Amino acid sequence: MIYYKRNIADLIIERLSSERLIVLTGARQTGKTTLCEDIIPKELKLSCSYFTFDDPDERLRFKSSAVSILENIDTALVVLDEVQKIPEIFDPIKYVVDRQKKKPAEHKNRFILTGSSQLLLLKNIKETLAGRASLFNLYPLSLNEICGGSREQLLTTIWRQKKITPFVSNAAALINAESMRQFIQKREEHQKWGGYPEVWLRHGKAEKINWLRDYRKTYMERDIGDVGQVADIDLFVLAQKILCLRTAQILSLSEIARDIALSVNTIKRYVSLLTATFQCCLLQPYFENTSKRLIKSPKIYFTDPGLIRIIGGEDGIGHGAAYETWVFTEFLKWKQIQPVEPEMFFYRTSSGMEVDFILKGEGVLLPIEVKAADRVSAVDSRSIGAFMSEHKKAAPFGIIVYRGKEAGEVNKNIWAIPDWLLFA
Repeated sequence: MIYYKRNIADLIIERLSSERLIVLTGARQTGKTTLCEDIIPKELKLSCSYFTFDDPDERLRFKSSAVSILENIDTALVVLDEVQKIPEIFDPIKYVVDRQKKKPAEHKNRFILTGSSQLLLLKNIKETLAGRASLFNLYPLSLNEICGGSREQLLTTIWRQKKITPFVSNAAALINAESMRQFIQKREEHQKWGGYPEVWLRHGKAEKINWLRDYRKTYMERDIGDVGQVADIDLFVLAQKILCLRTAQILSLSEIARDIALSVNTIKRYVSLLTATFQCCLLQPYFENTSKRLIKSPKIYFTDPGLIRIIGGEDGIGHGAAYETWVFTEFLKWKQIQPVEPEMFFYRTSSGMEVDFILKGEGVLLPIEVKAADRVSAVDSRSIGAFMSEHKKAAPFGIIVYRGKEAGEVNKNIWAIPDWLLFA
């Protein structure tokens, strides 16, 4: 069986060395079961018991005697899969974890809980497992993981050093032509088909499309039923498509409600269902006054290019919006594996000047512009330059992510870096 190295695995393994309860959420079919049942136990050399609550018989068994079952598991690691399907399990887990505190380390179980629903899972964690659980998300494969994940990403180096060194401008030149060709080829496939592991195990366009269509059907039939009641599934499908066609745009609930002839509250609930099941994300605007972020409209991004093609149609999404969405998903996957996860925003002024992404860390802002082109020039750096002028101390440099082959400084302290070089 083919395993892709998951960057988040090292973080989970490190956390399990000191903590006993991990919660791993993520969309269905992102590889949670493989990671938890196969990869992590082997890396830690731990015996493992696996239970899935997709099985209705297992749900009934645990509902009737969860404490007894959990206390009699003799393996070092216990994986409880799809726990959002049995919210009654959280109190017994809390009870067992607390009771084991006084036991010797060799007699304590370590637990990994997984779920495909963020909303219900986090609600129950807040109520019963607050302070006891470490939370992680598993997204579809990143470009770095598709390419092997064996080296530190250039983006990580830049973020850690808080500057761009001369190495960056030479980095592309140091990669031989064949390696560059392979990176670019992987990027093209990744932007076209997304990152679900099963898609990468399929051969040919027809197989990939059929899997993605089946995935979407399964999502409608199972995941939506897990997180909330939808009275008219056809209207939900229509809303999903219209929202998908607006990926990388400012989210206007009233506009979408008017187009579909539904209430704003219904569209708001549909967006909540889509975010709860990891199908889309909302990106908030950047303001130095934090309270302002709460009252301004976010941008909406769908989280997988392959599903976007299935939901929106082959020609439904513009090239620029599709590319910006892909770059967003790469930042989303990258930032959660950093020692201290940076915040991410977009920036837009009342006059219409916009910077696609702002990464915010301790005392630093990194403005990032996205260009779906093979070449960029100084003209493409104007928005970043304006932002840097307004935030001279916090934003000493900026980046333009683009589709080309060369890295270089296009304006003072503003660098154009090819996407494959930055992420892969």
